[in-house]
Amino acid sequence: MKKFTLALCALCAIIFSFTEAKQQKRTVTIWSFAENNCEEWKMRKNDIDNKFNIDLQIELVAQNKFVKKLYTAMREGEGKPDIIEWMIENNRILYSDPDKSFVTPLNKYIDKYGLTKKVIKSRFSPITYSGNIYGLPHGAHPAVLVYNDTVWKRAGVDLSTVETWDEFFEEAKKLNKLKRKGKQVHFALPSGNGGLGDSMFMIWQQTEIPIVTKDGKPAFNSPEFVEFARKWEKWMKTGAMTMWDWGNFSELIKDGTYASYIAPDWWVSQTDAAAAKGKYDFKIRNLPVYKKGMKYGSSWGGSFLAIPKGTKDPEKIFQIMNFMQYDKDAVIERYKNSGMIPPLKNIWNHKIFNQKDIRFENAQIARIQIKSAENLPEILMADHFWNYLADFGQQYNEYYNEKHILFDEMIQNAQNNAMIRFNSKIDPYEIISSDIANDGFDDEEPEETTEEDVYDN
Repeated sequence: MKKFTLALCALCAIIFSFTEAKQQKRTVTIWSFAENNCEEWKMRKNDIDNKFNIDLQIELVAQNKFVKKLYTAMREGEGKPDIIEWMIENNRILYSDPDKSFVTPLNKYIDKYGLTKKVIKSRFSPITYSGNIYGLPHGAHPAVLVYNDTVWKRAGVDLSTVETWDEFFEEAKKLNKLKRKGKQVHFALPSGNGGLGDSMFMIWQQTEIPIVTKDGKPAFNSPEFVEFARKWEKWMKTGAMTMWDWGNFSELIKDGTYASYIAPDWWVSQTDAAAAKGKYDFKIRNLPVYKKGMKYGSSWGGSFLAIPKGTKDPEKIFQIMNFMQYDKDAVIERYKNSGMIPPLKNIWNHKIFNQKDIRFENAQIARIQIKSAENLPEILMADHFWNYLADFGQQYNEYYNEKHILFDEMIQNAQNNAMIRFNSKIDPYEIISSDIANDGFDDEEPEETTEEDVYDN
């Protein structure tokens, strides 16, 4: 009887210990700069908590304070998050040397949990430094060409038949015929005209020309990049481009100023107002290629989940991130709500991606976007990559806008300044001189007009 009682007590102790452990949930904190993603995770919190026996705490951190707050928390060893979601461009936290990086390389977990077979390799490339993969990308963000079929056909161009960017800009000259009061009113592409940003950045990706070498040096003076820069200059001189205006972008599509534009998945919606107005017919297609036979995919923007260094039990945290980012049902729901293409190639055959879009004459736009995602080039990264882009942008402005220097000086100055940066051994994120901010949208509704386009004879 005594033995039975002891055994029963031992069993009760085990059950109690298990129950107590089950009740003691680990608090897992994620910092994110993206409000829409925070809202998604809040809606999924119970599911995530129950699956991993955690208490997920979601904190929205202002983009302009994110890096400083993370740096301070890691330096002081207090209040550090377990997971971060941060932007790919100008990230300021990733290094070729893992000892310097703010976050932990994830290669072994990515391999162990089969993500190399599920996630397109090209989306890992912007967060891969010297072979170290530092995060899980949130979206594929493939770029396509959205175009005003009505305006292009008025100029005598069927844009669906154009294969290369050289052909595109040659045909774009015909838009010059459609003038109003002697001025050109339709343009083939918007461009920020500040160097390797927006349209130029996305077309440059298609060239697969690296701007850095494998050892991290700048490569602006390579024959291949110089050839691309010359082509860009030639395209600029066609008069086919006009300013990329973030705040008025939708209006400039609606009034026909932008006859076409390169659109990552998060920017296609800029056509909504124009399509609803019904004045023009809009179509969508994959991008023209840089040269025949080359890739037509490109991408811009996006975020990634990562694990700050020193986080307890990083493998469990990785499992949580994997579920948050790539759970199939959640990804499908995310696409329904946002229209953003996931980087998970193993679910692209889902019927949700076959839907027809009335904005673009019932085209299956997700299928077109997925073709671009399948065709994305990889980007070779280095510690100074984003600062090198700023160095080039500064000289680009001196040449194109200020007209202080010659083309060859633009190339040589950008290379020299970037090499000074490389040789200085200064921390690449000590001074951030470029900014790819896309806020400041004007929400004021402009007055609707329905007048037909009138051109000079």
